[in-house]
Amino acid sequence: MFYNQSLRGSALGNELLSVVGVLIGVFAFGTYMVPLKKYHDFSSWSFLVAMSIGAALCSVGIAVVKDCVTLNVVGLACGALWVVGGALCFWAVQAERDLAGTGLRSMCVSILLSFISGVTIFREPSLLYFSIPAIACMLGGILLQAPKGQHVLRNWRSLSSGAIFGTYLIPMKLSGIRDDDFLLPFAVGICITSIVLVLILNLKRKKTLEFKTVPVLFSLGAGVLWMFGTLAIFWAVAEDGLFGYAIGYPLLQLNLVVNQMWGILAFGEYATRHERVKLALSTVVILLGAVLLTISKG
Repeated sequence: MFYNQSLRGSALGNELLSVVGVLIGVFAFGTYMVPLKKYHDFSSWSFLVAMSIGAALCSVGIAVVKDCVTLNVVGLACGALWVVGGALCFWAVQAERDLAGTGLRSMCVSILLSFISGVTIFREPSLLYFSIPAIACMLGGILLQAPKGQHVLRNWRSLSSGAIFGTYLIPMKLSGIRDDDFLLPFAVGICITSIVLVLILNLKRKKTLEFKTVPVLFSLGAGVLWMFGTLAIFWAVAEDGLFGYAIGYPLLQLNLVVNQMWGILAFGEYATRHERVKLALSTVVILLGAVLLTISKG
């Protein structure tokens, strides 16, 4: 873990680090897509490349400090899988024109699939009288956000990104690889895959993406922020911490609140009282589902 070695083995230190991890993760994952929303003429594919480069550079610095500069297939493969989810999410922010709603739908599916994979693949115990209502709450929350007269699958991009974000760490968990050995190859896999993906798209479209200086700089910073958020995941869900995986993962999904605040306060989304009441109700229902899922883990 990337923290003061004097804290290792200290119950209070581990618990404190869990709390810090949740706070950093919530802020980082709720904020890093803001440049994509701010610069409307900046392609989501350009953002993906710049963001992944920022994340890779940050991961190199972390790996050097932690003395764990290593590459492995598991990390590279998980990084490639994340790019697919990231590309869909960034595309959704612009195509669906809904920063807050994109985060809501993606978060919901992510929690659902992480729970299902935990129960089915890793045989984690579940109390069905809590988990079944939890699933109903989450699906109901998604339906509340579906635009009137439009099918929920109109938002297939954000729904698909949530499916990937809820499962991309499964190969790491199955392999038993250490967190320290995963972070660098994961970031490198994201960087290489995103660049290759964009090059293929450019050749197919016969169009060169523009990389304007200011959006690129903000996107690089977003990558650094995202990488620290990823590092914070390991702190938040550490087995010897305050929360563990069952509670830590749902708590990290509170990045939805930060995401929505950016959408409402900075970009004027959900401008009417009716829209904001519906958004608040949807959020409460989904977070209630997250709480029930946490309790259902037993």
